Amino acid sequence: MVKAPAKAVIIKKKRWVAIIAPKLFNDQLLGESFVEEPANLVGRCVSVSLMVLTGDPQKQNVSVSFKIVGVQNDMVTTELTGYRLLPAAAKKMMRRKRNKIEDSFIVESADKKIIRIKPLIVTRGNTTGSVLATMQKLERAFIAKVISQSDIDTLIRDIVQKKLQSSLSQLLRRLYPVGACEIRMLEVIPVEKVKELGLKITLPPDKLPEIKMPKRKEEQQADEQPLDQASEQPLQA
Repeated sequence: MVKAPAKAVIIKKKRWVAIIAPKLFNDQLLGESFVEEPANLVGRCVSVSLMVLTGDPQKQNVSVSFKIVGVQNDMVTTELTGYRLLPAAAKKMMRRKRNKIEDSFIVESADKKIIRIKPLIVTRGNTTGSVLATMQKLERAFIAKVISQSDIDTLIRDIVQKKLQSSLSQLLRRLYPVGACEIRMLEVIPVEKVKELGLKITLPPDKLPEIKMPKRKEEQQADEQPLDQASEQPLQA
């Protein structure tokens, strides 16, 4: 019996393929991957320290994530999918006799991106639960309004440059002194996942909630003083 001739095995050589950051980060090199074809990388994710992209050592505690979305001139292009503050850095913000506000909600950006964001606010001292609740309500309304009016690139740029955190901190200080204001995490959620899981999207308010300044201790004591004691004033001759 004559054996059929064996088929030739074609072995493709692997090569290094550059992974390029989006225009937001000036098309910088994120890294390289050793693959047969650049198209094999599409759909994969890569994370790098923000310090590498900005050259700022103060950004070493932040990690940014990218998803490979296409091939261009034997290189692969990416889009940003996440921003994350390292847990150790968030833990360092806490001190004794301070309160923290941690929040998590989903907002739609101006360019129709679905974004989950997790802010972190640390006060300069202990305050009441009502003040913390008011601060959280104001924080959520402010961030939702900003995101709804910004595209994803503008939003990330403002977070990297601390513009969003600074504006939020100045607003909250009208209620109570703020020691730290950061974004713990931000991620872009696929639209299909939102529909599949039935995630609730926070709608931006037409205007920010009215800020009512908390009373000082002296004012609270005056309000709590009985009327008969308040009316007993010494007569002057």
